[in-house]
Amino acid sequence: MVEQEIELKLSLPEGEVARFRRDPMIHRLKQGRAVNKPLLAAYFDTPNLSLKSARMALRIRQEGRLRVQTLKIATKGSATGIQVRGEFNAKTNRNSPDIALIESEAARCALLKAIGRTKDDNSTPKSAILNLIPVFTTDVRRTVWTLADGTDAVEVCLDLGTIESGGKSVLIREVELELKRGSEAFLLDIADTFSERYGCRVFSDSKAARGYSLCSPSSPTPRKAGKLRLEPDQSVWSAFQAIVGEGTDQLFANEPTVRLGQDVEGVHQARVAVRRMRAALSAFRSVLPDAFRSPLNKDLRWVGNMLGPARDWDVFIDETLHAVLKRPGRPPALDRFAERCGEARKHGYRRARKGLNSARYGRLQLSLIRVPYTAAPTLEAERPIGEFAGALLDERLRAVQTAAGRDPSLLDEVSLHALRIDIKKLRYAIEFFGNLYVAHDVKPYRSALKRLQECLGGLNDAAVHAAMLQAMNAPDRPVSKFVQRAILSHLHASRDEGLSHLTEMWGAFSTLPPFWRS
Repeated sequence: MVEQEIELKLSLPEGEVARFRRDPMIHRLKQGRAVNKPLLAAYFDTPNLSLKSARMALRIRQEGRLRVQTLKIATKGSATGIQVRGEFNAKTNRNSPDIALIESEAARCALLKAIGRTKDDNSTPKSAILNLIPVFTTDVRRTVWTLADGTDAVEVCLDLGTIESGGKSVLIREVELELKRGSEAFLLDIADTFSERYGCRVFSDSKAARGYSLCSPSSPTPRKAGKLRLEPDQSVWSAFQAIVGEGTDQLFANEPTVRLGQDVEGVHQARVAVRRMRAALSAFRSVLPDAFRSPLNKDLRWVGNMLGPARDWDVFIDETLHAVLKRPGRPPALDRFAERCGEARKHGYRRARKGLNSARYGRLQLSLIRVPYTAAPTLEAERPIGEFAGALLDERLRAVQTAAGRDPSLLDEVSLHALRIDIKKLRYAIEFFGNLYVAHDVKPYRSALKRLQECLGGLNDAAVHAAMLQAMNAPDRPVSKFVQRAILSHLHASRDEGLSHLTEMWGAFSTLPPFWRS
């Protein structure tokens, strides 16, 4: 039987299980009694994990006396929290998968394609065609409640147990919310309540994903922002939803890299996601009620601040300190200082992980997930984005021109920082709306802005790193005079070089005609 599964997973903090079982909302909205059942499942794949690569999961699960074969196929990206998948269930009495039980021809063909076969050979036993092996197992004790309110119903599952593969295991302590009927808003309202009461966070990885991480360990990969594809006649609100949805994808996808703390690009891309969403809130502020915009912006700023120290130390160590350490004949004082910087970076990553593990971040996750399921808040938000984009780009350009003045290389550090922010906002706006215009016209404008932003970013790094050095030079743990001179000399040289290029870059940019006016 084919179904569409729409669900949201929440991690339940340790020590909250007993209190969760007594939750007053569950007992107020539940239909009938809770159902407890053991679930023992084996997940199957090819030896080279072809189904994993195709974003499929195939299992046989013992549910009490019932044995069920299930094929799940992702139909949307799950990074935004609410997972939407095609699910194909069938009763079975076998211990291995049987392709004949999959009623959908499209799903059957997709499965065969994933394992390297182009057609269903009816002369061969179905189970032999698959040539699959068990790759991991799950052992779960599930408690199920059905919560209903009018036409809306959500199945709430408390899952406790383990996932095992090759002698390794990981604990399961999570809450699954599956929409049975009605709107996603009802599901999100329930998730909000659980997040508020128990500090739950959105947990995007399915049991299959965690099982695969056991049997085929791999490091998470940082994710950059994806390209947006807006249409001139779609509404302003729809465009805003697309921008925030992409930013949410990027932020959530980089969480594992930030937690691991071994790839500096992960925390950088997480901060980029935060900045892009804050830029969108600023760009669309004329059509967003302050009651909606302000709390979201405040929480995103908080996340950016939690990630900030890790990123600052990454850049300080990998760029400024690395350049100084490359000098020949460096004294031991520099190596001791490098060790201190490494300790500070570790502390920055601990702060970042603490932020991502917090209840506040869990509430922000749900606020972001809710955006695509929220109706346009104002009539102005329903106008076409094609009419809105040009006026906004004009506004952003005027802000940049005002901030730059006659010659940006003459500005002080505070004014240069303000100019960098305005240029970043213009660049993000162009990235949001660029595909509404002719690509040939957009490219040189975007490239010139990127060069300006990188130049100003280098100048800002020099100022930030000088402040970081000063903060480390504490009375109880001073930094040697040699180290201070070496680093400040490098920073001054970097600043002078950046300023020497800034006038030229600004001149090249200011002569470009605004492509959105042509």
